[in-house]
Amino acid sequence: MRLERFLKSPFISVIILALLGVLLVSFHEGWLDNGNWVLFPLLLFIAGYYALMKHHNKRNPEKRIKLHTYIPYELREEDEGMQWVTFKACRKVYIFYCFAIPVGMVLAISLQDIIPYFPIWLLLSIGALQYFIYWSEIRKLELEGDG
Repeated sequence: MRLERFLKSPFISVIILALLGVLLVSFHEGWLDNGNWVLFPLLLFIAGYYALMKHHNKRNPEKRIKLHTYIPYELREEDEGMQWVTFKACRKVYIFYCFAIPVGMVLAISLQDIIPYFPIWLLLSIGALQYFIYWSEIRKLELEGDG
C-alpha cells in the first residue's frame, strides 16, 4: 500500500517537472555539450519509477497501475463520494489557474530579461502549486469525510 501511495504521489510529478526544467535549461545552456551528465538524474529517476511500478504491479495484480495513461493517477473516481472530492479539488485548481496564468504572463513579460529562464521556472512553480493545491484539498476533504 505504501508503494502504491508513493507511486501515485504528487511529489513524483513535481520531481519530474523539476528535472525536465533543469534538462530544458541544460539544453539551452549547452551543459550536455560540455560532457556534463544533466540528463542522467532524469533518466535514473524515470527508470527507478518504472521499475518500482512494475514491481508493484507484479505483487498486486488486482491493483495494477498503468504504465502509461492519459488520465492522471490523482483522479480517483471509484464512487460518487470520490467523484465529489475530485470535483471540489479540481475546482480549486481551476480557480488557481484563473489567477495564476494572467499574473504569470505579466510576470514573464516583465521579468524574462532580468531573471534567466524565468518562464521555465514560472511554469515549474505553477505546476508544483497545482499539485499542492489539489492534494491539500483532497486530503482536507478525505479527513472531513473520516471524521
